[in-house]
Amino acid sequence: MISIIKNFPVVIHQLFFLFSQLLILYMYGIGYSGSLAYIGAISTFLAVLINLRWDIEIMVNKSQRLSLCLSDASMTIIFMTFMISLLNVVFGSPIQIYIILSALAIAIHELLVSVLFIQKKIYVYSFFRTIPAISLIFFALIGFEPEMIWPASFFLSVFFLVIYFRNLFKRAIYNMSLNRIKKIKLINKINAAITATTFSFFSALFVIIIDYYYGDDYVGLWANTIRIFNSVIVFLLAACLPFVLKMLKDQELISKKIKIFYYLWAAFLPLIVLSFIVVSNWGIYIFSVFQSFDIDVTNADMSIIFLISVVISFIGSSQGLYQATNKSIILLLMVITTAFFGMIIIYNSSFSFTSLIELFLFLVLFLMCMILVHLTYNFIYKIK
Repeated sequence: MISIIKNFPVVIHQLFFLFSQLLILYMYGIGYSGSLAYIGAISTFLAVLINLRWDIEIMVNKSQRLSLCLSDASMTIIFMTFMISLLNVVFGSPIQIYIILSALAIAIHELLVSVLFIQKKIYVYSFFRTIPAISLIFFALIGFEPEMIWPASFFLSVFFLVIYFRNLFKRAIYNMSLNRIKKIKLINKINAAITATTFSFFSALFVIIIDYYYGDDYVGLWANTIRIFNSVIVFLLAACLPFVLKMLKDQELISKKIKIFYYLWAAFLPLIVLSFIVVSNWGIYIFSVFQSFDIDVTNADMSIIFLISVVISFIGSSQGLYQATNKSIILLLMVITTAFFGMIIIYNSSFSFTSLIELFLFLVLFLMCMILVHLTYNFIYKIK
């Protein structure tokens, strides 16, 4: 805990992102904010696929040198970006180019800032994570559309990161070769990446469905309800999770890794309960402080969105645990099962907004229960 407090600047960027997005909501309205949230959700999903979770690999793998990891990750990012762009052209360009560029920028950004964290350069890490958040406000103020400000903000940070890591990049480029490509163990990376990508798609799918049926305003309602009421939990989770990943890396027994993960979320339970009470009683009033709206929703609707966001945070944080225990494929199967089940229900059905988010809550709770059952089984029987 002392270590977390000492290195608390690691999550300062979360405050800047929250401030910038709420300021954009206040200045440009719920529709503009919703469009930005849509772009962010889709590009984040693609970014996971592009970098094959090399950022997490750097956090949990203690066997490779950083220059080798950066070399392997760079070759992976180049290859995956080419493949995604090629497939996009083949299928008639369903993904806009600015979303692919955003995904590429996020993939490189997440990779390089993870190197900073491993090097324990916490203040430098915080600085580079803050650049995209500040840039969002700057580019919005000078009149850029949402399609431009998201990729531009992350590419600006990537530009300075590449300059900062120029010597490390030189060593990484020196290590690049056909023999090095052959040594990359893609099967574990693909399992972890597919799991994370599937989950990211599962999460982004909510935004896609809401945007398709109800438009940018409802996406803005969804995204900003999560930002306003789940921001404290996300902030603290972001502060703890990198340190927890390092603790997982140092443990040999799976049961001990699971215990650490359970302790992390047990510590959040009082805050979750308190936040739920607040949003259930004063959700609409608090939201209207930032932006008034004429959407037909209730405090109960907002509390459901809040619960969905908390469960999504729990599921998302479990990815590091599953990757650290080399069981990403199991999480993948659970995510696919839940997504398939949800698609069957949604297909050719019409829902009110309230019914739709209730379905979302059911799906994420179903997935969370499967994860808890699996982890508890492994913990009780102390599987190695």
